[in-house]
Amino acid sequence: MRCNLPWSSRNAIAMGAVALSVGVLAACSGGGSSSPSAGASAPADTGPITIGASLSLTPASGNFTLDGKAFKKGYELWAKDVNAHGGLLGRQVVLKILDNQSSPNQVVTDYQTLISTDHVDLTFGPFSSLLTTPASMVAAHNGYAFIEGAGGAPAVFDAASNQADHNTFDVSLPVEDTIMPFVD
Repeated sequence: MRCNLPWSSRNAIAMGAVALSVGVLAACSGGGSSSPSAGASAPADTGPITIGASLSLTPASGNFTLDGKAFKKGYELWAKDVNAHGGLLGRQVVLKILDNQSSPNQVVTDYQTLISTDHVDLTFGPFSSLLTTPASMVAAHNGYAFIEGAGGAPAVFDAASNQADHNTFDVSLPVEDTIMPFVD
């Protein structure tokens, strides 16, 4: 069931989720010494860090287009800010965003392409648990971390691949812990 919030409220929620993603990624890029610690090796690649995502950007059945466009703006704003402050781990961030047309089948194809063909370094999730569940399974199958901001239904975390690999990082409150108690 889709909540009928005004566009600005949905946009605010999406931007909040992206802001939480920034916190997670900022922790990954934390400051400290520029030289590797004892026993660690320097990154092999000094080029940009490519982050892949599949978002609903064009109208289609299921239509999460407004949410997808808000996430795209949020991801782009985050990348611009991170790059203005030296990037992640000293490397600039490049976003590779594909259009899933609100389709679970297309989201699977998109993440397979991002990982196997485009060889992105990290994956960000789409909007909606309907799309996040299959996307996170592709990421888990390929050994990728999957940061998602709006797909917190229990089905996302109950998927066998997520139970086995624990690769999905939800930066929003889980639906099961917040919305369901409210409804009950």
